Amino acid sequence: MKAVADNDILLKGACYGLLPEFVGVVPGTGHIGILGASIFVVPSKIKKQSLRGDPAVVQTRFAAFVADNELLEPSCDEQSMAALFEATAQKLALNLDTGESQLVAMLVSRSLPWLLTGDKRAIAAIENLFDADTRLAVVAGKIRSLEHLIRDVLASGIVDQVRGAICAEPAVDKALSICFSCSGSHASSATVLEGLSSYIADLRSRAARVLAT
Repeated sequence: MKAVADNDILLKGACYGLLPEFVGVVPGTGHIGILGASIFVVPSKIKKQSLRGDPAVVQTRFAAFVADNELLEPSCDEQSMAALFEATAQKLALNLDTGESQLVAMLVSRSLPWLLTGDKRAIAAIENLFDADTRLAVVAGKIRSLEHLIRDVLASGIVDQVRGAICAEPAVDKALSICFSCSGSHASSATVLEGLSSYIADLRSRAARVLAT
């Protein structure tokens, strides 16, 4: 297994039709790990999205991705570790929900290469927990954000395809819609990459140790 992915990555990747592209740019080999609960949570979130396209198509994309990858359930020890991460986060007034904490616990206990997450608050929370629990040392440099994935997909030279996918569903992620100038008729590669780099740099200023390069 080369990575675990959170619900935000799964949701947005399915809405954009870019999940295969996301997987393709993650270093390593093997499947993507998905929390078992995601097969219920993500379809529910898809139903609530303000989509221009057919939600049934998005549901089918997600189901196909699940079938090609691996469902995960946290062990008892991982659940305990996740609960401790959450409790510590609450004491520090940080935002870390159950799904993210379980994925981090799996990353730690199973020595997995990458965590893919679109939850910027969770990334910042993990950074702030870094000094509170020595087990989190193994997470250093292993978190790849949604913007990382989009940036790396663009490196393959399919800017127009990616822009078309994102601008077809502009309500899915407003920051990405701005970055790709979805309100206009064109966006240059340089402008898009500059925007993505700006978002990544801002996130790195809050999560320098845990964020991937």
